[in-house]
Amino acid sequence: MRREYRKIKDPRTGRKRRVHRIIAEQLLARPLLPGEVVHHRDGDRTNESPENLVVLPSQRHHASIEFHLRRSKQGMSPLFPELLIGSVNEVQEGTLFAHIHLPVATDRR
Repeated sequence: MRREYRKIKDPRTGRKRRVHRIIAEQLLARPLLPGEVVHHRDGDRTNESPENLVVLPSQRHHASIEFHLRRSKQGMSPLFPELLIGSVNEVQEGTLFAHIHLPVATDRR
């Protein structure tokens, strides 16, 4: 049986919202941006502890991480392990974005 995300009614809007997204917004002290995804490190949708939640910049990024996590569980090593530095399973200090290492844009003049 697949467990569903827990939802609560938002007193301001009257709409139901997923609890893990509300917790992530409280930890970031801002609303989630369009496209941001809240990932559960342990894969348990009912575990809403702040240590278990990671905010990712997009569904594409989330899918990529899930793919590599599945491969590693099957014993397959990633082609470019340096791209997975700070994976979502490693405990990180700081903000919910501390684990993400985005490439720095270079000035091309």
